[in-house]
This record gives sequence, C-alpha cells and structure tokens, in this order.
Amino acid sequence: MPNWCNNSVAFFQNDGGKAMIEAFYTDINRYQDYKDPETDESPAWVGHWLKSNRVDANTVYSRGFFTSCILNEDHVRIDMETAWGPLQEVWDLMADKYDLVYVYIAEEPGCEVYVNTDDEGRFFVDRYLLHCFDVDDLELDPRILEEYGDHLYELSGDTTYFTSWEEVIKIFEPFNFNSDDINTLNEHLEMFGITVYEYSSE
Repeated sequence: MPNWCNNSVAFFQNDGGKAMIEAFYTDINRYQDYKDPETDESPAWVGHWLKSNRVDANTVYSRGFFTSCILNEDHVRIDMETAWGPLQEVWDLMADKYDLVYVYIAEEPGCEVYVNTDDEGRFFVDRYLLHCFDVDDLELDPRILEEYGDHLYELSGDTTYFTSWEEVIKIFEPFNFNSDDINTLNEHLEMFGITVYEYSSE
C-alpha cells in the first residue's frame, strides 16, 4: 500500500488569457466522476485522461486520483492524491496539450516530500511546516516539559504552516534558541522529537 502524496497544481496561461484554461477545466472536470466502461476502473483515476488523449497509461507513471478541479479567474486548480510523489510527467502532458504552464505544491510526510515550485507565491505561499503533534505522545523528560511544556502545548494540535523564515523564527522565539537557519533550529528541536520542514522548489 503506497504512501499518498497530496498535490495541488495551478495551471495558467502565460499571456494572462482565459480561453485555454476554460477548455482545460471542461476537459479535466469530467474525469472526476468518470468510470471506464471497459474496465470499470475507479472514478477519478488520472489514467483516464491519458487514455482519452491516446497516451498509453502503461508508459507514464499515473498512479493517482483527481479529488477536485476548480476554475478560478486566472487559473485552474487541480487537487489530487498520488502514490509516493508528484506526477510531473502527467502534468507536463496536460500543460503541453493546452499551451499552459503550471506550478504545484506537494506534501508526503512518509517519504519527506515537500515541494513548492511557486517561487513567486502567486498561488501557493507556504514555505515551511511543522506537523501536528500531541505533546503527551512525545514522552518527554519531565525536566524538558517543565522548561518548555507551555510553549509546546501552544504549538501542538494542527499542522502549522509558515510563509517565511521570519514566521518560523517568531513562533519559536519563546524557546530562546539561537537559530539562524533551519538546520540549527532542528538540532534544537531534536530533543522534543519534532521537526520543521522546508519546501523545496523542485
């Protein structure tokens, strides 16, 4: 059973136009509820789009499913779950067919996949994250809890996303760590069993 990677992909026209993103949206949207009449394969499989465009799904890694397709003012956003990691080869084919470009953000903690190719932050602004955790599950030394427990409980719960390194530094200020970069910060955080991850751009 694979680890599932959550992906969001924004397709858009470099010239700022809308005609091709609207055509692309119409095409992709119909595959969310599509079922192959020959194989009765699961709906929303990415391979349905490949087959309809005469691309042999056996030659392109396409283990993934559409979860949503949304038409926005200047782009189409596709959310999908894929096995292990992103499906750039599939997205390249989609973009080429409609003369579009794309950026994406992907997250798969089990394989430590954290990618955000949107360098400008036009569609996806997150740059760092701290996964949700329960302080009581960390089984920390009572002395560590006495010193840092209040701050850890404030951070525990939902996953925390950061749009800049400055935001990361600010939230960890109460810990009084001397951290100029993410590696130094994570060296400090190792005693708690938590890690801040940085999205790569590729």
